[in-house]
Amino acid sequence: MSGGNKSAGQIRKLVVSDFHLGSGRLVGELNPWENFFYDQEFADLLLHYSTGEFADQELELIINGDFFDLLQVRYDGGFPVHVTEQIAAAKLKSALDGHPVVMHALTSFIDQPRKSITVLPGNHDFELNFPACHHMFSERITGSMVDPRMRFVLDKPYYEFDGVQIHHGMQFEAINSYRFDEKFLVEGWPEPILRQPFGSIFVLEVLNTMKAYRPYIDRVQPLSLYLFGALFLDPMIAFRLITLALITFWRWRIKPLFRRPPVEGADLRATMEVLKAYSAFPNFERKVKQIMRKNPRIHTLIMGHTHLRKVRRFGHGKTYINTGTWTDLISLEISQLGVNRELTYATIEYYPDDHPQARLLAWKGYTHVSRDIHY
Repeated sequence: MSGGNKSAGQIRKLVVSDFHLGSGRLVGELNPWENFFYDQEFADLLLHYSTGEFADQELELIINGDFFDLLQVRYDGGFPVHVTEQIAAAKLKSALDGHPVVMHALTSFIDQPRKSITVLPGNHDFELNFPACHHMFSERITGSMVDPRMRFVLDKPYYEFDGVQIHHGMQFEAINSYRFDEKFLVEGWPEPILRQPFGSIFVLEVLNTMKAYRPYIDRVQPLSLYLFGALFLDPMIAFRLITLALITFWRWRIKPLFRRPPVEGADLRATMEVLKAYSAFPNFERKVKQIMRKNPRIHTLIMGHTHLRKVRRFGHGKTYINTGTWTDLISLEISQLGVNRELTYATIEYYPDDHPQARLLAWKGYTHVSRDIHY
């Protein structure tokens, strides 16, 4: 990272990820599948970066995956694994309608001079790859299904500019990675359906079921430590979770290996990779270093997905940032014990005689007299 006077830098890009907007909540009712409770705080953030000193400044908001949690939005009372474009659009509409404050804030932001939005789908909102979905999102924000101010990165799993590479991060896990060359299953289906990795199926069939009993279960890390404690303190939930996970793994990863003719995607090696690579909150630092070694032009790499905010500075001006999450993360590790409510985001600042520099910030926003308690 270069020295000198950094006061001349100009913030030109904001990066957020992992908001996990669901179908919202009604006053007096608990929606166990809704994890986002900071609608007004995000609206305040966008107001700050689109008015005052930023009013006429060029600024790009980069939404780096899992902005929506369409895996946890119900359709017809359930969570279907086989998702068509119609089902995906219906779930997205529920999320858009469930967070009017956020949608209005995005519209207000993009309506300001020289503001734009770039969206990368994550593993929880990969449905944005359906044309009906990204058109619906764009129309809700801009008033048009296609608007040059709002772009979607759909052809590859990362967004690159000026020596900066942005990944959501799901492609670095066998359990959550998608095939960008074949996003949909077509053969044998009356209409295309989303090709779901096992990680998404696990959320749909295991975690969504368990959240009806313990709404926080998908936000505890590490899950293995929670499960160990639950065996003694909450045994019925622990055994229910273990049983459901084993049944789901058998149905979707083991049983297809024995079918004849073989089921597409049924592969013993891939199944073992899923088991070997699984981690609820993985550490991607080694993969980041590999990317930077292979691509010397990349000096900054930003990710989300793991929900663990992080800044790492490597040699020769290399920076890795994970933007964390805007959901309440519950850590059982001694070093981070408790509930994390830091609303973190990255800024990318440009300088006249240097490459862009990235920083990880926590939004403190404006003073609120009170906040809702949701569970």
